[in-house]
Amino acid sequence: MVISMWQNEDDLEEPRLVQLRHQKKFPSLATCHRWIHQYATEGNVLPKRDSGNRFATREVHGQDIVNLALYRMCRPKAYVDEVRAYVHNRNIANPPYSRSQIYRAEQRFGLYRKAASTTSDLAYSAANLHKREQYWSHAFPDGVDGVSTRDVIDLDESGYKLDTQNRSFGKVTRDKRCDARGKYKKGDGGVSLLMAISGDERPGQAFSFHRTFTEGGTDLWRFYNFMLELCDWLTEHRPGHSYLSTMDNLIIHTHPVILNLIYFRGHCVVFRAPYWSCDGAIEYVSNTLQTRLQIDQIGVENEYGLVNKINNIIGSIPSFKRYFIHVGF
Repeated sequence: MVISMWQNEDDLEEPRLVQLRHQKKFPSLATCHRWIHQYATEGNVLPKRDSGNRFATREVHGQDIVNLALYRMCRPKAYVDEVRAYVHNRNIANPPYSRSQIYRAEQRFGLYRKAASTTSDLAYSAANLHKREQYWSHAFPDGVDGVSTRDVIDLDESGYKLDTQNRSFGKVTRDKRCDARGKYKKGDGGVSLLMAISGDERPGQAFSFHRTFTEGGTDLWRFYNFMLELCDWLTEHRPGHSYLSTMDNLIIHTHPVILNLIYFRGHCVVFRAPYWSCDGAIEYVSNTLQTRLQIDQIGVENEYGLVNKINNIIGSIPSFKRYFIHVGF
């Protein structure tokens, strides 16, 4: 409040504040000046902590911080101890830095801890790099350049298993057995999800269409029926609107039966470059589903509970347009 008043150039000695100071309901003038000075010099008014008059003066600096930045650029998945070893080996005259010193140096760079992924070496072949460049910079039928998010449907399949449902410990009274009905084997029970999303949204309604299956994976017959239902749904809810479907080049996706269905129903399709899953908005939706499932497992005791949880999570996502914008549309 004091800082806000100072920034607004309010008078900190006006009679109203003087009266509040006498009632011990507002900081003294000396305290206000001290806070203003600290904010102007340090950018915050955080209280100081007792340190026993010991100050941490040794931080990562000079060539060491350059080596740290280069190593993180080349090895973003490296453990902190690997970073410490590399920085020390490049300059053995300095003692090894502690983990906290490395963390603080990385915070100064603006680095954040994130879930990691791996892109296949095959993605960087000349042919696949050319296909990716063509996908983003060419217009249909070679790419998606110039296509609005409201005219794109991205679709894919994903699988979810009950890997953590069979828990090893729990709490009961001493004379009772800690037991619950459920899947015995890890991963014994899962759900296959076929899903399509688009940025073509209506007020208060995100565009998504999905089907779940508790038995078997995705084969040509199942995918064909999904596409048939999707086309029927589009005819009913988006009449006269032609969409560009994007998907990876899985064999069942490129089957003539699927392509004939899409084009016959007035839509078209462009395939993403092989091994570049990061170009698909649907991939990030799958990641959102996985993260939300890991955070909230209440009520997920079998595959039917898993289906209900997936349906609830999809229904709670307010917009899918942002996923398309994130990947480059």
